Amino acid sequence: MSESLSLSCAGNGTDWTLRRITDCMEISQCPFTRGASSWENGTCHIKAVSHYDGGIYWCQSESGELSKGHYIEVHHHDAKAYVIFVMDTRPTIYDNRFQFEKGDSVNLRCVVDSYLVGWRFLLYRVVPFRDGLPEAPHRSGAARQSLELLPGSSTHAEGTLTLNPAAPEHSGLYVCRAERGEPAYYTYSSPMLIWIKDSSPQAFLSIQPSRTHYFENEPVSFCCEVQTNVTGWILRKYLNKGRGSTAFPLIQDSMTFPLEMESSGQKAVYNIVSLNTSDNGDYWCQSESGELSNIVSIRVEKKPLAYLYGFPEGWLTAGDSVSLRCSLGQYTSTSDTRWRILWYKIVLYREELPTFTDKQSSSKYSLELLPDSSGDGGSFNLNLVGPEHSGVYVCRGEREQSVYHTEYSTPKLLWVIDPSPKAALTISSNRTQYFQSESLSLSCVAQDNANGWSLRRFINHYTPSLSGCPCNNTVTRDQSTCNISSLDVADSGVYWCQSESGQYSNAVKITVNHNPSPTLDVSPTWPAKGDTVTLKCDASGSASGWRFHFYRVIVPIEEVLPSEDTNAYSHELKLSENSTELLSDSSREAGGSYTLSSVGPEHTGFYVCRAQRPNSFSYTPYSNLRHLWVKDPSPPASLSIYPRTSPFSEEFESVSLTCEVKGNSRGWTLRRFTNHNKASHCAFKHEAVTWDERPCNLMLTFVDSGLYWCQSESGEYSNAVNISVHGQPTPRLQVTPNNWGTEGSSLTLTCEVRGSTTGWSFLWYKVVPPKKGFPVEFDSITRFPYSLELVADTNMGAGGSYPLTLASPEHSGVYVCRGQRGDPAYYSQYSPHQLVWVTGPSPSSWLRVSPNRTDFLQSQSLSLSCKGLGNPAEWTVRRYTSGELSDCPFNSRSGTWAESTCNISSLDTYDSGVYWCQSTSGELSNAVNITVHEKGDFKSRLEVSPNHWVTEGSAVTLSCSVRAPFPGVRFHWYKAVPVNEGLPLVSKFREAEYSVELLSDSSRGAGGSYTLSSSAPEHSGLYVCRAEIEELAAYAEYSHPVLLTVTGPSPSVWLDVIPSRSQHFVSEPLTLACKAQDAATVWSVRRFTLSKELSDCPFDKNSQMLDPSTCNISSLTLSASGVYWCQSESGKRSNAVNITVHSGNVILESPVHPLKEGQKLTLRCLGRKSVKSNLSATFYKDGLHVANQTSGTIMLPNISKKDEGSYVCEIEEKIRSPGSWVSVRVAPGNSHKDNMRLKTKYSINTKT
Repeated sequence: MSESLSLSCAGNGTDWTLRRITDCMEISQCPFTRGASSWENGTCHIKAVSHYDGGIYWCQSESGELSKGHYIEVHHHDAKAYVIFVMDTRPTIYDNRFQFEKGDSVNLRCVVDSYLVGWRFLLYRVVPFRDGLPEAPHRSGAARQSLELLPGSSTHAEGTLTLNPAAPEHSGLYVCRAERGEPAYYTYSSPMLIWIKDSSPQAFLSIQPSRTHYFENEPVSFCCEVQTNVTGWILRKYLNKGRGSTAFPLIQDSMTFPLEMESSGQKAVYNIVSLNTSDNGDYWCQSESGELSNIVSIRVEKKPLAYLYGFPEGWLTAGDSVSLRCSLGQYTSTSDTRWRILWYKIVLYREELPTFTDKQSSSKYSLELLPDSSGDGGSFNLNLVGPEHSGVYVCRGEREQSVYHTEYSTPKLLWVIDPSPKAALTISSNRTQYFQSESLSLSCVAQDNANGWSLRRFINHYTPSLSGCPCNNTVTRDQSTCNISSLDVADSGVYWCQSESGQYSNAVKITVNHNPSPTLDVSPTWPAKGDTVTLKCDASGSASGWRFHFYRVIVPIEEVLPSEDTNAYSHELKLSENSTELLSDSSREAGGSYTLSSVGPEHTGFYVCRAQRPNSFSYTPYSNLRHLWVKDPSPPASLSIYPRTSPFSEEFESVSLTCEVKGNSRGWTLRRFTNHNKASHCAFKHEAVTWDERPCNLMLTFVDSGLYWCQSESGEYSNAVNISVHGQPTPRLQVTPNNWGTEGSSLTLTCEVRGSTTGWSFLWYKVVPPKKGFPVEFDSITRFPYSLELVADTNMGAGGSYPLTLASPEHSGVYVCRGQRGDPAYYSQYSPHQLVWVTGPSPSSWLRVSPNRTDFLQSQSLSLSCKGLGNPAEWTVRRYTSGELSDCPFNSRSGTWAESTCNISSLDTYDSGVYWCQSTSGELSNAVNITVHEKGDFKSRLEVSPNHWVTEGSAVTLSCSVRAPFPGVRFHWYKAVPVNEGLPLVSKFREAEYSVELLSDSSRGAGGSYTLSSSAPEHSGLYVCRAEIEELAAYAEYSHPVLLTVTGPSPSVWLDVIPSRSQHFVSEPLTLACKAQDAATVWSVRRFTLSKELSDCPFDKNSQMLDPSTCNISSLTLSASGVYWCQSESGKRSNAVNITVHSGNVILESPVHPLKEGQKLTLRCLGRKSVKSNLSATFYKDGLHVANQTSGTIMLPNISKKDEGSYVCEIEEKIRSPGSWVSVRVAPGNSHKDNMRLKTKYSINTKT
């Protein structure tokens, strides 16, 4: 349903009309051509508004007078209402958010997702269909529904209704209606389900099998046991895809239950033989009179996909071990014990085994279940493999005693090299790399000349496929030989021979590559007569193994190139033996080069090449087309161009091309070869070109760039000209010395085209309101209409400079310039706008800004008023922003204009600019430059100096700043603590929530620096700062928290890490224990992660407190990387340690805590279980090589300060561990400076 709209022109006289420019840039007058509209007595009526009607509307008289313009916005879609509900009392938390306890207080609220205002609301309950009640608009299924107006739900603006206390009879579906205007435009919400838990429902709904999660294709039965004699029960389903979804909640009804009378009452059963995802939802039984059962929710998920991985990239040798892995996504057997993995090997077809049909080749095989197939955790280990393990494998998942299976995984090949195979696969050409269209012959030769051997291949092109010798018209075969006469890329794969008993030959990996597209290069392209020219053909970057052929095109090139009306991206050449001439001695095997010695005019023309493999009848495609043009001092014809601006012409410029024939030869044609690889002759464009064997006139565009020449019927050539067409240029307008001047000062406007004034003359314009007799332009962004008025003394600036020697206020305004040249005149585009403002001593009107300042933040409000002489109705607020000129309300949802005042309720950065008042006669007020800052400019940034890690007694400075130079900024200082209901909560995107506690002495850091002149361990913690601009009454966002750690010589509590290392693998367990001297103090383990999460143990579902001071993490995740420490309720802290969780295959075992000089340092390179335990490793310190150790361990027996640094280990496969910082404490008696350096180098983040 659409709204109606009426717009009236109220003014003196009757010669006014309503005009508009729509968002689609259509200019029209009421009645409009689109839609149903009428014009009566100065009023335009639009019967049904559509999105085509959005745009700027204004009234215009016959004499050219204009009213103020208004922008009307039309939403493309109907406004949508929806119901939300709010709990006054907190219920028991259920899995489904719509379920509530009996006695709860539930608020229903109707909301309209629309920018429009003035809505009224009605709330209804969905009931079985009744005559006399309105029918529910959203109906799906067999039963009709009615809407029953809720008691107390009168038409009002708030759209809220309270169910208090909520009772089971309130359970059901609710709908709201939002309406506005007169006659009412209305929209219904989609139904919302509310369910009040009933301890004694009229019927009980159960489901078999009894669970809430199902997979596609599983069967399910709903059983409704009716406790009363009420009949007419149906099964109902509700599916709400959520607010923001494009789909409405779906209500579906089953057919009426077939009732079976039993001694205990009535029982109804409804079966779904094969579930699919559309069966998701909430189900209940409902009688024809409205009684309800309990509610049951089910979720149907797509069948899990089995994925096989862990197969080695290369081939194995006998005695190797391999672990095969099968994943079902989130349903692997390690996370869901109801699943187990079954493993199979694909074998030749046997009737007694399960059948496997290859999806690509349709070949039929059998599946052999592997012994001990149910691998623990989705892995299957093959220890000491042999040739008998070679073959193709698949896996699949099984759930609940073979009731439900996944599909088989895609097959994977495992190959074990056999030093003495029973047969040999031989290849005729004795190579493994081929190109398309080459031939290949493969033969199976058994050692004992036994029969029963056949070719098998495993292709992994897009989708893995197992097949025998392919069956198509390019293949011939017998029992043991396969001949492929024309290979394709899809034939790439592994080939082997296999006997009927399952024995294997050797395997060969065949790769078939795409035929390369050769590239032809001609050097030089424009030689003089007698020069030497080299043609070079390149295939795949190498001339090796190719035979090259060079050709000259002997027909007009428009016969071999795509025509100009075909796809602009098509480059296929239509060449044949009849259109090309093979150059003599052209077949070159080495180098791919062909030399033309002492070229002459007869060599002028177009050339191509192609390549051929030795002993092959197939060719690559032809190369690109390249021209060779020999400069002839006396050509038989000359191509001339007027005007002589070529070869660099402008778009939409007119040129004339003429072929001047010097001899008596005839049949000359003007031809071209464009940069878009298209060829044609005159006429190039039927509507823009004429040709009568003399001139060819062309209005140039981008597609006309290319090579032009004249050519006779006998193949003679004129000179050639390259024409390059540039886009219609946009001049650059500048004002010097600046855009703001005072009365009597000198200003100069300069205009340039492509950085120069040469060859151009210039016109100067001033931007004015739409004016009769002047063309109306529209701003490209705001669509604000304006006219361009040629300045009276424009000739003063014809050379590119327009001087304002004695500037005065009447020179203020917005200027543009334009270049012109040639006859007939060719014009550039208009330059971007430039504002010039000249201030005088006493303007007749002035602009008042409220609040009285020039700097604002996004979302703040602004009011601008025109005060002074004259009629206020004749004045408007105008602005210039980023090259755009517009009047209030500035085509903005947040802008309004009333009584000479412009109000912007919510500023944005695009509102930055110069504002002034202007009268209809052109008088100007003062101008005010308004700047709207991004909220990002007002973000607090916190830094610590000299470092995050210091020793007790060190001086530390925390500095807070904001990006933009706002006046009057003061700063507040906080410590970050775990979420506390009594403290402000900070929640940032992609960061965890935490609370902030204002420091008691925060005021001493108001200037931006908070200094700890003598830091102590109790100063350790996470600090946060926040900036405030008192003048703007605005607060910045809180800064990111920064960790400061102050260590003392002997902390009262120590954090132990088990296992004792700083790096750990994903999924490993970790224990952290607080060891305190004071057993009475309660300590908790706290962490600050790389994602800025601050929390106490237990951190998540994988962690728990084993006792009051010990935290256990059962399975580490990447998000657990960060800094850990112990902290008491009074704020005391332990030492802090860095923990890095790594998902790779190698980590470095290094000390968690700093070492003392003279102690032993041991570093060990550790690999996952899938990596060999006896790693041969290379160690690096600060990026420099330290040592190679075959044992994977390095030991430094007596360390000193020079051994401090970042260590990394690397194994043979060039796999590196993350970096770990090893700290060394100086021995007692050494300088405090060394100790300071030790601590300041200890970084929060480990280096990777």
